[in-house]
Amino acid sequence: MRMTRTNRALLHTLTPALKAIGELFEDGFAQLDSWGKTEALMAHGEIERMPVGNKTSPFFRHFLPLRRDMVVLLADSYRRYFKLALAHVSQAGGDSDKWAQAQLWPAVCVVLVWIRDWYILACDGENQSMRRLASTKFVPGATVSLPIPLSLPPIPPPTSWRAPAWLFAISPVLGVGPLKEQHVPARDSEERLGEAHTRLLLKGARRAFLWDLGAAIGTVRNEETAAAGAVRVEAGNKPGRGPNKRKGWKQRLKLYSAIQKVLSAKPSLEGMEFCAELDKRHAPPLLDWTESGEWRDGLTWKEAWSDMGLRRKIRRVRQEAQRAS
Repeated sequence: MRMTRTNRALLHTLTPALKAIGELFEDGFAQLDSWGKTEALMAHGEIERMPVGNKTSPFFRHFLPLRRDMVVLLADSYRRYFKLALAHVSQAGGDSDKWAQAQLWPAVCVVLVWIRDWYILACDGENQSMRRLASTKFVPGATVSLPIPLSLPPIPPPTSWRAPAWLFAISPVLGVGPLKEQHVPARDSEERLGEAHTRLLLKGARRAFLWDLGAAIGTVRNEETAAAGAVRVEAGNKPGRGPNKRKGWKQRLKLYSAIQKVLSAKPSLEGMEFCAELDKRHAPPLLDWTESGEWRDGLTWKEAWSDMGLRRKIRRVRQEAQRAS
């Protein structure tokens, strides 16, 4: 009974953090979903004008950046879960990675459903969440008045959707491996695939996404494990040393000071909000970043967060400043 109470107490202490992580994901997903709908409709318009052999180009040109950003969103959520697990090892059952991935899985499922819905919207111009009321030819300078129907016929469920034949492709990048020649559908057509080929296509899309996500999670796990193991050694009774005056040490101390002031006000602050606070304090970048050309003149911290390479370095210097405080 005592163990049960302890576990309940630990779970209760984690509830606010788990709720915050979930809300951060929901906010980020809502933004990407809204942007994704716009991109899907733009892709559909371009696909309609393209010959059959070129239709995949606008489809993937609009989809792949969205898929990349969804991977980043989920990897950020995993990072938060993993750091929480490292701080509460007993609650995580001794396996921080397994616990973090279990917490992340419901969000992963949401994104996997989103992939299917995006495919439908880009190919058909409508899906369960967005219906097409009417269409008309564009005439420059002309005005058009269309009646708004009070009701629409029900749209078939997503499970009954059949992908167009031009979208099918065999490629490890798309998650579809080699098939026997007699099982490969003709792709030079706007005909619809059968149930089996549509299922294979969507399964491949999910598989490719999970491969990218797995790689991103592995990177995050290694970064956070390395950071957690970098424990500062106290000097004891030895006389203190001055700062390491290597090139750029003044900028580093100024940046550490700015980060420590930001985190002293709100320790959990990270991501874009953390960068916005650094911009407000005019925090300088590290000299290494500017000399390497990664940090161009006039770049803001919020803009730097959009660069994956700089994003990793911002996270690392945030951790270093915390340990140095």
